[in-house]
Amino acid sequence: MRKVDPQLAAIRQAAKERFLAQKAAAPAADAAPSLPAVLAHLPPEKLDAPIGSLLADAPPEFTRPVKRPRTDPDVFVIPKAVKECSALGPRWNIDGLDEVGGGPALSKRTLAVAKEVAEKRPMAVFLQEVVPPALELLAAPQTLGTEYEILVPKDPPLPYYVAILLDRKRLVKLGEPVTVPFPSTQMGRQLLTIVVELKEKPKAGPLLLATAHLESTKDHAVERKRQLTQSLRYLQKAVGKPPAGVPGAPPVAAALFGGDLNIRDEEVKAVHKEMGEDARGLADVWCFCGSPEADRWTWDTTANTNIGATFSCKTRFDRMLFISPGISDAKGCPSLAAPKAKAAAKPQEHPSDRWRPTRIELVGKSKVPDLGRFPSDHWGVLTFWEDCPAKPLFASGERKATLPIAASKGGAVIDLDS
Repeated sequence: MRKVDPQLAAIRQAAKERFLAQKAAAPAADAAPSLPAVLAHLPPEKLDAPIGSLLADAPPEFTRPVKRPRTDPDVFVIPKAVKECSALGPRWNIDGLDEVGGGPALSKRTLAVAKEVAEKRPMAVFLQEVVPPALELLAAPQTLGTEYEILVPKDPPLPYYVAILLDRKRLVKLGEPVTVPFPSTQMGRQLLTIVVELKEKPKAGPLLLATAHLESTKDHAVERKRQLTQSLRYLQKAVGKPPAGVPGAPPVAAALFGGDLNIRDEEVKAVHKEMGEDARGLADVWCFCGSPEADRWTWDTTANTNIGATFSCKTRFDRMLFISPGISDAKGCPSLAAPKAKAAAKPQEHPSDRWRPTRIELVGKSKVPDLGRFPSDHWGVLTFWEDCPAKPLFASGERKATLPIAASKGGAVIDLDS
């Protein structure tokens, strides 16, 4: 965990308070013009000013949409028409604590994240290590604020935290976001959750979205495993029950949990062993999608130069786990628990359509123009989903996966990143 200068923390807290006040008072915008264009028309000294003042002093001609051909590759555009809803969202530690280059570098890296979101147009986004100035920039009408609602934890104890972005046009909230504290955290970590429903596909059933930034560094493995177990049990209790505070709502059909989990594979094994049969029905999206090697390492010092590491390290700190009855617990799909003989379970009713991951890819792998740095020291993880009737995971006669095994191509397997 990096140390945060007290003076910088005070500045960030002030920026957060300004953002909340501006968000409450600002009218809804009709469209999202190009923020890079706004930056291009500012004098150089403005780039050293606080991000809040940069937005407040944007030239008035850019407060309304500008009708022009979209030929500039750097133009920031939020697509209005979306043909596919399969991209449910990246999860991404956007490294708001990186102070290299100061405010101008932070704004450029944050804009690169926003542009990635705008181009992919996922239904939901999980972010970690968000700081108030970056959040203020992401939520501005010129960037994502018009198209995405941004949720943050209640009273975060540190000047960096997690956030969930929800597409305003395709998702509807069922109830309010819930902040679940991790009682023994030493780093102010929390679980943030929200239950949503697709406006155009209500048969898919309510979906619980959850994100967290689990305890950092190898020395905090005990707390990190405790936090992972608490998060997974929270998901388990939510699935199959109506969302709290929403009378008449159908039960939650599936749950997705993603974030910078900082998890090591021996820790996954330990949680798997501790939960035992309770881990049945939990699955890892990367494993479920065939463990693609090209999209395995989310923190890779051999490819990402942001931290200037002199050592080589490849890890899969960033993961998306899910529970989807009829899919993640189907025959042939291994879970976090080793398969064991057990009595036949009683039949359970499931929604007619089920959530199933179809593809995973890493994003944010291009350096920010004129900065020479990537948007973050982590790659973002983008996952694609379909809501479909349950179907066998393996063709008849195909070899079934068993646990524990090493990651491999083909079926859904547990990742052991040896």
